[in-house]
Amino acid sequence: MTVYTYKVLREYPDGSQAKRARRITCTEPLRVGGLYVRLGKGFPGMQRVIAEVAQEYQEG
Repeated sequence: MTVYTYKVLREYPDGSQAKRARRITCTEPLRVGGLYVRLGKGFPGMQRVIAEVAQEYQEG
């Protein structure tokens, strides 16, 4: 299983973005630059993926 870590920014409907980036860890690959809605608990609304931080392979 591969675990991906990304930096995401909250994006508002008027196109503005939050000032502080957050990290999210998931098992499915996301597209850098993509806009996602409802990424999970703690990531409400629209989130823009700005960078891939890490990609790790874990057995199990």
